[in-house]
Amino acid sequence: MAALEEFLGIRRAVTVWESRVDAVLGGHHGLSLSDFAALHHLAEAPEGKLRRVDLARRLALTPSAVTRLLGPLERRGIVARQVDEHDARATWAVLGRAGRTLVKDATATVTQVAESIFDSMNERDRASFKKLAAL
Repeated sequence: MAALEEFLGIRRAVTVWESRVDAVLGGHHGLSLSDFAALHHLAEAPEGKLRRVDLARRLALTPSAVTRLLGPLERRGIVARQVDEHDARATWAVLGRAGRTLVKDATATVTQVAESIFDSMNERDRASFKKLAAL
């Protein structure tokens, strides 16, 4: 039973943190944490693009969930869809110029929130979360 309570406690903590980041990102950049995570992965990828299926893996989402996530970002001109010239079944998500600027600004915001969250934790708790992040 202790393992279940610990697991649910971690889930609750992550939900609180995500809500905090969502509020700040939404207010300052018009993004959710999920949007930011997708943009961050694209910004880190060579040429600012990833096959959508690879982006789904990095985000631990299904390909259809990535399609739903990227739709609003595409309509805002932040991300573009590109057909693979060698495989008509494959599509790429490409970070546009506006997306590069946005993710750069949003990274500073998310970093500040993350630092404030981790500054409130003791070293033992931080080490535990670092282990979880490595899974």
